[in-house]
Amino acid sequence: MNVKLWPTSLAARTSLFLLMVIMLAQLLSGFIWYQHSSEKDKQGLITSVNSLAMSASSTIAFFQTLPSEYRHLILNQLRSMGGTRFFVSLNSHKITLNTLPNSERKNLVINEVTSVLEKELGTLPNMDVDFTLRKDLKVFNKELSIDELPLLWAHYSLSLGDLNPPILVMQIEVAQDEWFYLAAVLPAPYVNLETSYFDLREWVTLFFSALFLLACTSLIVRKEIRPIRNLAKAATLMTSRLKVPEVKEEGSAELRAAIHAFNKMNRRIKSHINDREMLFGAISHDLKTPIACLKLRAEMLDDDNERERFTRIISDLDLMVKGALQCIKETDIHEEIEPIDIIALLEHTKTAFGGPSDRITLINTQSQPYIGKPLAIKRCIQNLIDNGIKYGNKVDIELFDNPECLQLAITDHGEGVDKEILDKLFEPYFRMNPNNKIQGNGLGLTISQSIAKAHGGKLELSITDTGGLCALLIFPRD
Repeated sequence: MNVKLWPTSLAARTSLFLLMVIMLAQLLSGFIWYQHSSEKDKQGLITSVNSLAMSASSTIAFFQTLPSEYRHLILNQLRSMGGTRFFVSLNSHKITLNTLPNSERKNLVINEVTSVLEKELGTLPNMDVDFTLRKDLKVFNKELSIDELPLLWAHYSLSLGDLNPPILVMQIEVAQDEWFYLAAVLPAPYVNLETSYFDLREWVTLFFSALFLLACTSLIVRKEIRPIRNLAKAATLMTSRLKVPEVKEEGSAELRAAIHAFNKMNRRIKSHINDREMLFGAISHDLKTPIACLKLRAEMLDDDNERERFTRIISDLDLMVKGALQCIKETDIHEEIEPIDIIALLEHTKTAFGGPSDRITLINTQSQPYIGKPLAIKRCIQNLIDNGIKYGNKVDIELFDNPECLQLAITDHGEGVDKEILDKLFEPYFRMNPNNKIQGNGLGLTISQSIAKAHGGKLELSITDTGGLCALLIFPRD
């Protein structure tokens, strides 16, 4: 089974192409917006962190100016007051943190804070700046959890409701065995450190906006290609020799021009067919009388040799006229197209020819119905079988059927022909052996080829390995 990954209809192709363009445009605009917002957000983050670091450096500088015995007193007073920006403590050692994984934003903040502290406080012997989660935060020398402290001490500065933001911890050694400890959350809107530009709501909005735009575009495309469908339908009907009504001129300017040209061509073809039928009808009527008179005059000749010669010439002339009229009649068959049971047609043709049972052999009798002109297809196949029996005594008919086309290979068991004259066999009145006693006017292959072409197919001749002639009929199924 052939699976078509790419649609074939113009509406489906256009819609799919537009969907790809829309999605690409959305992604491109989203990427540009993301880059712009990221740079803008990064600058805002640096400014906010710089302000936070300046506040931290001012706090550290203030405590450095205090005598050692007053520092703990001031810290206790600040904790009792509540509402400070930082949680501050003075520890005897550096507390080990369960730090967050490295990221671009985290490193940017740490470098900015470190740079500001070094600039404002001067070169310090030891400094540690890092991030940890609130649940992992340890404070004081005993490394207590933040939740074990009184609410007034730290929950105001380090708690943001249901949020669990990362905590920036700065530890600076201000004296021997004396580490200044500051913990704070980043200022809004950079509380979570990493900014999420696209959440599920944004993706859903982008998807439905693209879907809505695609639906509107698809409706417009279908409306625009409706005249093309009508034009294709009319062109298909024209091949079946039906009376094709003129197609309504609508759509874009280019489509109107194409439909106008088709209607004009349709009128010219109708006029040409009518003129040709009248012409050959007149020829058929006008030539019968003089040919009959010539035959009568030839019979009245006294000289037997002259009478026989003139009679033969007149008979050849009569045969040529009848052959030409027959060619026109059989290639211009006025009938409706309908499903044709090819197997039944071949069986009927085999019965009609009669003779020995092995005279016509059918191979592979499995086929789907073919849409075409039944009488024309029958005449086309009959001509080929008749030629095969005349010149090859026996005929093998092999059927090949697939979704793309129907093929019939009609092979005879004759002596074959030269490859140089294969193409000439399609010429009207051409006979390989003019003096052969086999009856014929050299129009059978011409008529079969014309019928095949009228169905959009073709007729090909080739020489088999055994020397016979193979006629391959190919009828497309589209």
